[in-house]
Amino acid sequence: MTAKLTIALSDEVLEALRLNKSLTINLETARSGGTGRGNGRRRPGRPRSTTDEPRAGSLPARVIEWAEKRTRPFGTNDITKKFKLSRAHASMLLSRLANGPYPIQREKRGVYVYGK
Repeated sequence: MTAKLTIALSDEVLEALRLNKSLTINLETARSGGTGRGNGRRRPGRPRSTTDEPRAGSLPARVIEWAEKRTRPFGTNDITKKFKLSRAHASMLLSRLANGPYPIQREKRGVYVYGK
């Protein structure tokens, strides 16, 4: 099977080709010009919040609201059941909340409390 390449050039490109007698064309894959891996460029993310609160309605915000209402300590299994997350995701989320500037503290391995 042979590959077929069709190139459509605009009038400006054709005019530049006529004037300069040569034209340099760089071929790139669809991934290489944008956000693909390995090209050294990074797409900017959302700007970080300047407050200590997660975005309203986000999963961390919902977990914090839920934890605030609890009187007992809670763990990964509670988060897994309540928010329908995998154990790994729940564990990562609780760890991030406990290590960040949020009111959730780690009491001992796998046990977290709100405030203290």
